[in-house]
Amino acid sequence: MTITIYDVAKEAKVSMATVSRVVNNNPNVKEDTRLRVQEVIKKLRYTPNAVARGLASKKTTTIGIVLPDIADLSSAEIVSGIESVANMYKYNIILANSCDDKEIEKNIFASFVSKQVDSLSDSSKNYLQDIQIPVVLAGNLGTDSDFYAVNIDYEKAAYDVTKEFLAKGSKNISLVIDKYESQKTQRLIKGYKEALASEKVDFKPQNIIDGYRTYKESNKLYKALSNIDAEVVITMFDEVALAVMQQALDLGINIPGELQILSLENTKLINMTRPKISSVFQPIFDIGAVSVRVLTKII
Repeated sequence: MTITIYDVAKEAKVSMATVSRVVNNNPNVKEDTRLRVQEVIKKLRYTPNAVARGLASKKTTTIGIVLPDIADLSSAEIVSGIESVANMYKYNIILANSCDDKEIEKNIFASFVSKQVDSLSDSSKNYLQDIQIPVVLAGNLGTDSDFYAVNIDYEKAAYDVTKEFLAKGSKNISLVIDKYESQKTQRLIKGYKEALASEKVDFKPQNIIDGYRTYKESNKLYKALSNIDAEVVITMFDEVALAVMQQALDLGINIPGELQILSLENTKLINMTRPKISSVFQPIFDIGAVSVRVLTKII
């Protein structure tokens, strides 16, 4: 059953004009009336756009992609993978950059819904659940199993590389992360700790360094690493690995003799460096492509 503006007005005991004002954030509505209408909209799962109602009948042909950083190389490669499959299924693409800002992200989602978008590649969980739009997280993780996600096994990746460095005699291994609270980071840390424990190497909290994602942010990172006498640095992002390498080389540090560097991202940057930076292979293009394939299944 398609919910219309008339259904909302009837349930809320107001005129359709009042519902329209609430939907469009018109200030000429009493606050108690506004709250009542909003509650009914949520209850009935009304999508305030006639075109967007096509979602219910699976007739739409647009995929929305929200990226935290549109200039990021891995994001660009994921989009390339998404487009390769989307084109096969005759889906259009709407691309948006959230600048890793939750409020901007939520506004983008609202805008996408009004433009007849079927899905998004990142989530503002509560909003998306309320409007019941199918979602696939590409190269990202939600906080639970409410959304489909396509990723590598981050925990195993961190475990395997840490274990390998330990087996070769390195003991002081640093893990450079973006932010503690992300699910991806938590899985990496878990794998890292499990590898240390398996070799009976004490975990040192100071060896996990957070707050680094871009080359610019990492311009003084090597100093922090030298303060803890790191023999190995494992980074989440290629730009961070590249920044560490260049800072170390500027100081005459031999790589990989005195410092070994490994990135868990694996964009094309890795192939442009000398000396070479080791990396864990992530099929980034395929993650994007498989995400759209999953999306076509659930819609």
